[in-house]
Amino acid sequence: MIRSIFSRTRPLLALVAIALLAANACGGDDSSPAPSTATAQPPVASATATPVASFPFTLTDSGGTAVTFKEAPRRIISYSPGATEILFAVGAGGQVVGVDRFSDYPSETSTKTKLEYSNPAPEPALALQPDLVIMATRQEGQVKQFRDLGMRAVLFKEPEDLKGVIAQVRTIGKLTGHSNDGDKLANGMQQRIDAIQKRVASVTDGPLVFYELSPDLYTAAPNTFIGALLTLLKAKNVAQGATTQFPQLSAETVINANPQVILLADGTSGGQSLETVKSRPGWSNLLAVKNGRVFAVDVNVYNRPGPRVVDALEQLVGILYPDLK
Repeated sequence: MIRSIFSRTRPLLALVAIALLAANACGGDDSSPAPSTATAQPPVASATATPVASFPFTLTDSGGTAVTFKEAPRRIISYSPGATEILFAVGAGGQVVGVDRFSDYPSETSTKTKLEYSNPAPEPALALQPDLVIMATRQEGQVKQFRDLGMRAVLFKEPEDLKGVIAQVRTIGKLTGHSNDGDKLANGMQQRIDAIQKRVASVTDGPLVFYELSPDLYTAAPNTFIGALLTLLKAKNVAQGATTQFPQLSAETVINANPQVILLADGTSGGQSLETVKSRPGWSNLLAVKNGRVFAVDVNVYNRPGPRVVDALEQLVGILYPDLK
């Protein structure tokens, strides 16, 4: 049985974004395992910008709003853990003055003013005098409120696949005046992804995987950022056919599917492990459990659509295909 993610909130998955959030989740939510927009929708294009050599240029964000920048922003607020990681990775960390409370990587984020993630009040942001506010899927409904107060807010919905992450890296590089660094980072990520795809080129039948977001069996469907990683590696998803992006499965559904690999995004945050999974009624006979193929994964690396997602992809290759050279 698959139940909607809206049936109840889950504080345990505060770090699952959308993607996360995607990617969202993308990195954080203090009330639910995925963004409030987690019902199945067609893929949303990442914010894009026409490649230019210098300012000024006009960015069209994920909401379709065109925003013109005459120069690189000097005081940036990020309400997206994934975008925060990109900002620092392209060299714009020194321009960041505030981040959402889930933005905890890299360590330099600890020196930035922390702001609320879900339903942030505009006044604390306004006090930081930003000339750019990056807002994520979770804050989509508040973009207008921030703009009405004179803040230059740009909506960056969390990408749903690796292509979208790379596009967002390039865009944020251009937007912050670090175009060369953004392109260099994006090119390096693409090269690593290409190498991974070559490694799995010979795979014809990937394993069936259950990606566990929480002990009450929320998971990620194929039409999510996490699901896209599994698809790229030719793995099959227990949540195939789900009607929402982050469905809650029944134990019966998982047991009947009999996954060959179980990935625990709730390993550290939820205390789940091979032993706890084995102790669940009916789970000890699953192929993944009998073969010891139950793995805890870093929720922030796997669920955030940022530069570290390629690290997650490389780790996944080793987990799914331990014998692959």
